[in-house]
Amino acid sequence: MRFKELYIVGVSAAVLVVSCDYNPSRTHGAIKLGDSTTIVTEKDSQYLKDLVTDFKPNIPEETPTTDTTHTTSPDTTKKPDPPTTDKSVDATNEKGLTVAFNEATIFIPNIVTKSYRNQDPKKGNGVSYQLISGNVNNNQVKIISGNVTRVWQHYQTVVILKNSMGTLQLDALSNTTEWEELSGIKNTYTITGLDAKKLEHSDANNAEIRKAVERAVRAHRISRRKQAAWLNSVHHVRSVTQAPLRVVLRSVIWKIEGKDATGKAYQKQLRVDIP
Repeated sequence: MRFKELYIVGVSAAVLVVSCDYNPSRTHGAIKLGDSTTIVTEKDSQYLKDLVTDFKPNIPEETPTTDTTHTTSPDTTKKPDPPTTDKSVDATNEKGLTVAFNEATIFIPNIVTKSYRNQDPKKGNGVSYQLISGNVNNNQVKIISGNVTRVWQHYQTVVILKNSMGTLQLDALSNTTEWEELSGIKNTYTITGLDAKKLEHSDANNAEIRKAVERAVRAHRISRRKQAAWLNSVHHVRSVTQAPLRVVLRSVIWKIEGKDATGKAYQKQLRVDIP
């Protein structure tokens, strides 16, 4: 019995020694800020690309128009919150979009817009709307009130693939232009550079076009058979301006610069999305 007790004590002591020697922290150092081995870097340009410079309004994309005569069109339906139509007009009672920032009031005549979210121009530096009717090209940005010194413009285009199967938007081939200053006189700035045939666009080649189509059909979870058909429809295409592809205007942003009543410089942005 004495020997059995000594044996149990000896085994217990051995277990304690092994337990004390086991220290998981010896194989994992502390996390150090700036340690390159602990940093994950995203290398895919589609996730690094800033599609809207400076200001990125949160407006859902419009559902691309599909060919309703074919039941095989990809399902691109998106159900945003019910929009609210902008009912504002300026002091002249002229129809159009009025945006009253704290520092200045901006007016674009002869267009009707709607918004998918509540937004107060007086509480932010940027607002966004979607065009319902009217044209922005060759229109005007009018300064109703406030001290505005410069108005800038840039826009975004996307590529549309349309054939007998329906319509597919190739987001991977979107293009955003640099800022360009608009010419103005007497607080009226003319909107130019948005002619459909002169829009800046992606210079993608056939391989890049096919890759963009692959991404689009996979995003819509289209069957493999139909994926092959979509890809085959662009096998001969060498440019985004070649049928069945088409470059379309997706959004325009105006940047308004000026000085407030105290002489402090300010910057505001107004975006209009084109369905």
